[in-house]
Amino acid sequence: MGRLRDRRGWRPVRLLVGAAVLPVAAYAVGAWSARSGGRVRVAALLDRPVLLLGAAALLLVAALLLAPPTRGRTAFAGAAVLVGGVLALRVLVGVLDVALPDRTTVRVEAAPGRSDRVLLVVRHSAAPGTDVHWSVEVETGRGWSARRWLLDVFGNGTAGGPYGGCHWQDGGRLVVRAADGDHVYAVTDGAGPVRISGP
Repeated sequence: MGRLRDRRGWRPVRLLVGAAVLPVAAYAVGAWSARSGGRVRVAALLDRPVLLLGAAALLLVAALLLAPPTRGRTAFAGAAVLVGGVLALRVLVGVLDVALPDRTTVRVEAAPGRSDRVLLVVRHSAAPGTDVHWSVEVETGRGWSARRWLLDVFGNGTAGGPYGGCHWQDGGRLVVRAADGDHVYAVTDGAGPVRISGP
C-alpha cells in the first residue's frame, strides 16, 4: 500500500517534468529555424529562450517542490537543479540579448518582378564606440515556407571589408559592394543564394 502511495505521489512530478520537455523542444525547433536557411515564421514564433526555457525551468521547480520525500527524491533533485540551472543560464543570456539589441534592419527591398525574394540589410553593433558590421540577407518564398539566408557579413575585420551598399541586378542576381570589390550572388528557388563572382 505504501509503495502504491509513493507511485501516486510521483505522478504529478512526472507530468510536470513531461510538460517541461515541450517548451524545450519548441525552443530547439525555433533556434534551429533561426539559422541561415531556416523558416522565418517558425523562428519568429519559437526562437524565444526567455519565454519557453523560463517556462520549462518553472515547471521543473514546481516538480521539485512536489516530489515526495522518498529515496528517489535526492537523485531527482540533483538532476532537476542541474537541468534547471542550465535553462536559467540560457534564459539570462536571452534577457541580456533583449536588453542590448544589436540588430537593426535598415533596408528591405523586393527583387524586381519577384515579391517572393526580399533583400534585407541588417546593422550590427555590440556597444557604443565599437565597429559596426552589416549582414546582407535574403528571404525567399512566402508564408510558412519563407526562408532567410545569410549572404555574408561585412565590416572592419571581416573577409570582405567594409560594406559599400548593395542592389538587385535583376530578379535573380544581387550585387553587394565591399572594400574588396563587388560580390555577385545568384538567388534561386528552393536553395540558398550562391556567390557566383567576386574577390
